[in-house]
Amino acid sequence: MAMLLPVLALACSTAQGAAPERPESTAPQHDGAAAPVGSTSARSFVDAGSYFTSSDAIEAWYGLLRELDDDFDAVCGDTFCEGDYSNYEPLRFRCSVEEHTGTTGRCVWVFAASSEEILPSTGAVEVDARTFVCEMPIAPGTAVVDLVEALSAPAGRAIDAALPGTDRSLYDGLVDCL
Repeated sequence: MAMLLPVLALACSTAQGAAPERPESTAPQHDGAAAPVGSTSARSFVDAGSYFTSSDAIEAWYGLLRELDDDFDAVCGDTFCEGDYSNYEPLRFRCSVEEHTGTTGRCVWVFAASSEEILPSTGAVEVDARTFVCEMPIAPGTAVVDLVEALSAPAGRAIDAALPGTDRSLYDGLVDCL
């Protein structure tokens, strides 16, 4: 429970548009060096938003998150939003990052979806709602900085960009999920 409270506080602050305060630095600051090869030390993962420490890297990450929400809005009407649910909202794009190596562990994009209907005879509103946790097709060992760079390329939408080390995109991950 103690670990959950800081995560919820971070989620609430970023959901309100606040970026967490970070010290000015060009490289992540960690208490120790990476575990030596062959070491039995456990790996430790952090949220991508917590991994970055320079203001440029933090802004790139949060800018990418805003762009992904906009990209989803742009493609939703012609694709996902014509199925069982007509109202999809992206809730959070989240990636785990191994704090010593900077490699991505897993990325998920979470959505809420609903379909509402008014019952003419009673005025009641019937709601069918659900959440989707979409695993993104990130290649094992992808450096988080490479992921941000690939998705932030100036040409086209981030949602359609080829993911490093794959021939897939985030859009492909959504097709598999939604």
